[in-house]
Amino acid sequence: GPDALLCRYFTGRRALDDQDQMTLEFAGAYRHYHACLMRTIVIGEASDVQRDMHDTALEALQACRDALEPGRPIGEVFDAHADVMDRRGYNHARMNACGYSLGAVFAPIWMEMPMLYHGNPVVAAPGMVFFLHMIMMDSEKGLAMAPGETVLVTDGGNERLSNASLDLVVG
Repeated sequence: GPDALLCRYFTGRRALDDQDQMTLEFAGAYRHYHACLMRTIVIGEASDVQRDMHDTALEALQACRDALEPGRPIGEVFDAHADVMDRRGYNHARMNACGYSLGAVFAPIWMEMPMLYHGNPVVAAPGMVFFLHMIMMDSEKGLAMAPGETVLVTDGGNERLSNASLDLVVG
């Protein structure tokens, strides 16, 4: 509904419309360490625009994973994200950060620094964990798309910490 663009930190109670969207962000914790997921679910039929937004977000997610390597500044991860979003025509819908570090912080939040934004000089190292979120909010069309997942930086790149599907969920 009209609150779809408030895809984070918004909860409300209402019946979903026959044609609607809902973004879920949740995490699991083990010994105070977190891994989180984010997905936008389309209720009813997915429009061509929603499908294109989803495809763009997945392309950006892969570009972020390709850029997240030990020894590289994490600002390059954001740049990879922005390059895809801008090239595909979604500059107006993207955020100026595309993720953040996860660690041993505890409730009520799992987010910690450093964040993934342009120019961040922090160098990725094995053992760092990041939540990569490809949040898109198109105010003109009233649509959002926000796939996200947690990855572990390894000696040779990074590893997904979930085997959950990244397919667009339509129901």
